[in-house]
Amino acid sequence: MYKLVTFTIAIAIFSCNPNAPSNDIAMADTAKETATLNQVTTVKTKMAATTEPYALKINMNPLQKDTYELEIVMILQEGAHFVSPNATGNFSGKFTLQLDDSEYLTRVSELIETPRSVEEFDPHPFVNGNVNWVREDTKYTLQLKSGTKEYFSVKGFIQFTIEPRCTLEKIPIIIKNVGGELRVELFLC
Repeated sequence: MYKLVTFTIAIAIFSCNPNAPSNDIAMADTAKETATLNQVTTVKTKMAATTEPYALKINMNPLQKDTYELEIVMILQEGAHFVSPNATGNFSGKFTLQLDDSEYLTRVSELIETPRSVEEFDPHPFVNGNVNWVREDTKYTLQLKSGTKEYFSVKGFIQFTIEPRCTLEKIPIIIKNVGGELRVELFLC
């Protein structure tokens, strides 16, 4: 029930304009569990009732003292896809995670894609070359280290172009240190 309420609230208030329809389905889940197959199936069932091509699940998982793993799970409807951060070409809409600079938060690793996308040739006029398309549900992880127990917050965003809709999606997030524990949330204006 908690996840359904979180999902519904995220959809309803994702836009700063309460009268504007949301183009994104996103969930922020700060529970210390990763997305299970059952959770993904539940999200896909909810997505089937909409026309949205993707859903996003965000978790912050503790690893060891002061080190956390930011986990982003991209859940795709059939036919939806986007450019992997591992694509070697100069694609303006590839999946990226941007975080503001902070003296309290350090990246320990690069963004890791699981399963890793495979390069393929795309004859489309806008590509006409090799590209790593992500066409299946994919998890991204990034290790972060917090340098303090004091409260702080770092803003950032996840950005990608979802195909075949061809829209640039920009999902604002905020990472907070609350009581010495890192949390991630959608940053809703």
